[in-house]
Amino acid sequence: DIKEGLKTILEAIELVKRGVSIFIFPEGTRNKNESELELLEFHGGSFKIAQKAGCPIVPVAMNNTGEIWEKQFPKMKPCHVVVEFCEPIIMSELDKEDKKHIGEYTRNIIVETLKKNQELV
Repeated sequence: DIKEGLKTILEAIELVKRGVSIFIFPEGTRNKNESELELLEFHGGSFKIAQKAGCPIVPVAMNNTGEIWEKQFPKMKPCHVVVEFCEPIIMSELDKEDKKHIGEYTRNIIVETLKKNQELV
């Protein structure tokens, strides 16, 4: 529902402006691809919040999360997961093209970080 989606984005913008941090998974669903490097396309609405609120975007890369749940569904199991918070993205510091494709720009940072951290799993 487009109207409800817009309402949610506007509410989130107001929360962020008041200092509330929001953690968003921009793929919009659990990724069941075989390789954790095969991220789904990022949804643009999640980036509108940061753009309109004027706050940084902090990409987060999480390696090996599929081992917790997806590979033995419906059971969960403990495993080693690597989480890295990447350098914040400041929208005002990006060039016009990167701003226009902020989802892909962020996605690329996460994929490169996932690749780098694969050896730690």
